[in-house]
Amino acid sequence: MLKPYVGPARVVVGFDGSDDSTSALARGIAEAQQRNAELVLVHAVDDTVLNSAWGVVFDPEEIKEGAADMLGKAVENATAAGLPRQHVRTEVVLGNPAAALARLSEQASLVVVGRRSADAGEKLFAGSTAVGIAGTSRCPVIVVSGNDIVHDQPTGVIGVGVDTAARGAVALEWALSECTGHGGRVAVISVCRAPQGRWFSGGHPTPEQEQAAVQVTQARMTDMVSEITEDYPDVDVTLEVSYGNPLDVLTTRSEELDLLVVEVHASFPTYSVGGLIRGLLSHARCPVGVIRPKDSHGS
Repeated sequence: MLKPYVGPARVVVGFDGSDDSTSALARGIAEAQQRNAELVLVHAVDDTVLNSAWGVVFDPEEIKEGAADMLGKAVENATAAGLPRQHVRTEVVLGNPAAALARLSEQASLVVVGRRSADAGEKLFAGSTAVGIAGTSRCPVIVVSGNDIVHDQPTGVIGVGVDTAARGAVALEWALSECTGHGGRVAVISVCRAPQGRWFSGGHPTPEQEQAAVQVTQARMTDMVSEITEDYPDVDVTLEVSYGNPLDVLTTRSEELDLLVVEVHASFPTYSVGGLIRGLLSHARCPVGVIRPKDSHGS
């Protein structure tokens, strides 16, 4: 069940001056305006770079001054977009960027970060900060990229990836609450996973078997989704069930979404995320929203 957020409306944006973080800044400004929230711009200097392998020791104060100048320009962008100056603040911290953002997420409505995206033929994965905050944040996270498809007009659709093990129920609640507060509709997307791996030797399923799997999944998902959506009667919800590879299906579907939301099941001590999440963070064509159902709250 989605935990309510009790605290000041606050949007935290990780900013390092890169193109992807500039996209995150634009999204963060829009989210802060929509939520009438404080905008916190954070630049974290990873302490591992302060003492390089080549024996060069960097001056932390000099690095902080440079970061402050960079954040100052980001503040100018935020105020030019209409945010009151008193609603925008900056923080420069020394330490692991994902850890710094995770700490700030405890008293935040939302965290927004940029991600390195891979082209269709590449096998690169999203950067460590996006993956790290996805597995540790105490509030929802939206991860954006400069490679996201920009529609002439918003589609008004939030997609939510769910499965028959009820993984995605909290993500669905978050998406429904977002639509309740800000408008839009929800497309619940579930994928019957095609058998894979060397241990599967039963041959390819027949079309009839694939269709039967879809029908069973459709019935299970209808029951699960209806239990959640009955508390959000004003939100239009559709259910899409297909057969195939979840990463391929969700990546393709993301081209038509404003936001794709998925749950992250990461546990102590590694807080690592699964291959599907890493794949979506790298290849999705729209912003990806992630939420941990354990130890996190809604926005």
